[in-house]
Amino acid sequence: MSASPESVVRKFLEAWTDPKADELRNYLNDDAVWVDGPQGVRRGARVIVDELTRQLAIGRDHTVVVDALVADGTTVMVEWHGGFTLGGKSISTKVMAAFEIDANGRINQMRETYDLRSVIDQIEAAGYAVP
Repeated sequence: MSASPESVVRKFLEAWTDPKADELRNYLNDDAVWVDGPQGVRRGARVIVDELTRQLAIGRDHTVVVDALVADGTTVMVEWHGGFTLGGKSISTKVMAAFEIDANGRINQMRETYDLRSVIDQIEAAGYAVP
């Protein structure tokens, strides 16, 4: 593995601020799994990147600030806060996640937990309907 698991996760999260599908896909194992908190499980790099880029296309000026990160072997646990602007309103969230990195420095699994209700409430307060 050329990059440390910690640096893989940090760079992957940094890429969220200006998401490009090809770049994001490079961080993921082809058979990666994303447990997207209360929104379910997504399997496969293509499916994950399609959904992630769709989510990141909502709003603009995305930020991701790492608050805490612990790495042990191929496991990286991270807590971050971030947000985006939607209709002139700031939407913020706090996320905790665990990543498993493979021997090639790619993400095998990422498991996130966050308060989806809070995000939906903020989006609706900005004047947008959430399906």
